[in-house]
Amino acid sequence: MALIIVMTSNVLFVGRHPDKYAPLWRHLLLNQVRVAFAASMQRASRELEEAPADVIMIDSTSLRGSGESLARNLRRLAPAAHLILIAKNDAQTGLSYDFLLSEDVHWHKVLKVVEHTLESGRRQVLVTGPFVLDLVERTVVSPAGEATLTTKLFNLLELFMRNPGKTVTRLQLMQDVWHTSFMEDTRTLDVHMSWLRKAVEPNPRQPVHLRTRRGVGYTFYPNGVVDTESPEDKTDQ
Repeated sequence: MALIIVMTSNVLFVGRHPDKYAPLWRHLLLNQVRVAFAASMQRASRELEEAPADVIMIDSTSLRGSGESLARNLRRLAPAAHLILIAKNDAQTGLSYDFLLSEDVHWHKVLKVVEHTLESGRRQVLVTGPFVLDLVERTVVSPAGEATLTTKLFNLLELFMRNPGKTVTRLQLMQDVWHTSFMEDTRTLDVHMSWLRKAVEPNPRQPVHLRTRRGVGYTFYPNGVVDTESPEDKTDQ
């Protein structure tokens, strides 16, 4: 098998039994791919600090915790890396990883997936605090979990994430997302903001990330804010 990759490519394996894929590591090393191993999330974090990974391979069958949770945490640690999750056969497809493989997968299959991800380059993402927005797939990993966004919701969130802590006016939102300056009826904006809060807020009825500035617009706080009980902070949804 020919593997065409960049000299500086890095693969991180997170699991307790790397020997299971020994032929894969030999093949990658022969093709000048750096391979690192971590038997825990703590160790994985240290490895990522030393060298950003292009591909992270997670063997959740050998680790404590759910594969979804492990992938979500690693996605926040390395948002631009492609994630390959190896899980039990009954695992469901999620958004925190790019490929889902069964626990009995042959190493040749894993190699094909690794080869594909290395050749495709790093993921195009926008990261603001704990929010990871995939600019190609229009998916988001946030404190509320994972979601696939419609075009309008994606455009709204991208605008907010590029302007953290700044109040974005309702006029600016209408102009940038709906390409109109017509402000006599902005109910569609209200509805979409309600939908966006349901997608990214842990408690949409008490938003801590997307706060209303009544009569003005909205302010995005990536790390959330404590409710000050100020009238201008209250949601108008």
